[in-house]
Amino acid sequence: MLSSEAITRQVDVVAHDLAALIELLHGDSSDTVGPVSDVVAAVESMGRLADCARVRVLAPLVNDPMLGEHLGYPSATAALASLAHISERSARARLTIAGAVSAGRTITGAALPATCPAVSAALDAGGLGLDAATLITTELASIAGRAPADVLDIAETVMVGLATGLTPNGQAMAAAVSVDFLAGEIRQITAAADPDGARPREERAIRRREFRLGTADYDGLIPASGRLLPEIGVLLAGLLEAHRRSPRFVDHSVLNADDLGLSTDPRTPGQRRHDALGEILIAASAADGAPRLDGQAVTVLVTVSAADLANDAGLESDGIGTMAGSPFPVSRCTVERFIDAGGYRAVTTDENGAVTAISSPQRCFTPMQRVGMVARDGAGCSTPGCTSPHYTLQAHHVIPDRDGGPTALDNGLLLCFWHHQQVDTGPWEYRMVAGLPQVRGPGIPDWTRTRTPLARIA
Repeated sequence: MLSSEAITRQVDVVAHDLAALIELLHGDSSDTVGPVSDVVAAVESMGRLADCARVRVLAPLVNDPMLGEHLGYPSATAALASLAHISERSARARLTIAGAVSAGRTITGAALPATCPAVSAALDAGGLGLDAATLITTELASIAGRAPADVLDIAETVMVGLATGLTPNGQAMAAAVSVDFLAGEIRQITAAADPDGARPREERAIRRREFRLGTADYDGLIPASGRLLPEIGVLLAGLLEAHRRSPRFVDHSVLNADDLGLSTDPRTPGQRRHDALGEILIAASAADGAPRLDGQAVTVLVTVSAADLANDAGLESDGIGTMAGSPFPVSRCTVERFIDAGGYRAVTTDENGAVTAISSPQRCFTPMQRVGMVARDGAGCSTPGCTSPHYTLQAHHVIPDRDGGPTALDNGLLLCFWHHQQVDTGPWEYRMVAGLPQVRGPGIPDWTRTRTPLARIA
C-alpha cells in the first residue's frame, strides 16, 4: 500500500503538469470548431481521470463506517464535504460511487469484489465521468434487490458501453452522448432488467402525482409546484411550446378544481388539482383555434410494435411502449388505455425499417359518436357525482379491444381523466345493457343507470 507521502509527491507531479496545461489554455485563442472540440475532449479525458482519483481516495471512508467520526465529523459525508470543500450533496454522490466500485472487506478481513466492476474499470480507464457513473450506479441500485445477479451484470455492461461508446474489449461501438441523453437509454435498460416491469414505477408515480398553487406574492404572482405524470408533463410541455410559437391561443373555459369529486373521493387535494390540470390541458389541446405542433394538434404520442402489443404471453406490467418526450418505458396496461382513449394508427415498415404505409385512425370514437354519448348520458363523466364537463372527457370502450369490443355507440361512454385511469382497478365498474350504460361503486352496490336520458327531461 502506498504511503501518504508517495501519493502527495505524485499529486505534486500531476499538479505541475496541470499548471503547464492551464498556462497553455490561457494562451490558446483558437475559435474554430475543430481545435475547440479537440481541446475540450482532451481536457475532459484528463478530468475523468482526476474524477477517478477523487473516487478511489474515498475507499477507506466507505469501507470503515466509523472513520468519519474518528476524523471528528458526524458522518463520512460531512467529513468529505469539509475536507474537499464541496457540498454534502456532491460528497454523498462521490461516496455512493466509491461504495459501488471499491473492493470491500468481510468482518473476517476477506476481500470482496466491487459491486459494479464494469463501472470501476471504465473509471480507471478514463472513459467514464462522475455524472455518468452516478446515473449508472443509481439505476442499478434501484433494481438490485429484485433482479438476478447475472441480469445486473449484463445491464451494467450495456450501460457502461452506452456511456463510453466502447465494447467491453475496447472497440468503438457508438458515438458518445451527453449524460442527459444517456439517461433515457439507461432507464430503458433498467426497466427491461427489472423483473417487475414498468408498472410498479407507474403505480408509484400515480400515488405521488400532485399539483399545488401557492399564495400570491407581493407582485400578485401565484407560485405553482408539484409532480406531473409523464403523459401530463409531456402534454404541458407541448402546449407551452406551441403557445410560444403561435401566441394566438385563446381558451375561455374555467374549471374549479376544488369542486371536483365526491365526499368519498380518495384523492388528496394535490392529486385532484393535478387531475383537473390534466383535464384542462386535454380540453385546451383539442379546442378550436388551439396552436399546433408540426401541423398536428398537440397530443401524447406513444409508439409500440404490433408484435409486442399482440403478444398473448405478455404481462400488463411489461414496458412495451415509448412516449415521445419521456425517457420512461410505458407498460402494456397504459398503452391499452391510450388506445382506448384515442385510438391508434398502424405504421407499416419494411425489413430495413423504412415506412411503407400509415393507416387511418383505428379504434377511435368519432365526434358524432361522442355527441351521441352526451345526448344519451348527459354532459358529464358517467361516474356518479363527478362534475367534469363533457369537453374534457375521454371516450371509453366498455368491452375493451383485447376482448373484441367494437368502437360503437352501444359500447362507449365518457369518463374523466381520473376515472378512466381507474377503470380496470376500481372502485367503479361500468357495463352496457340494451345500449345503455350502468355503473356500480361506493354507495351504489347495485347496477344503476348512469344518467337520466335527456329526452325524459323535456
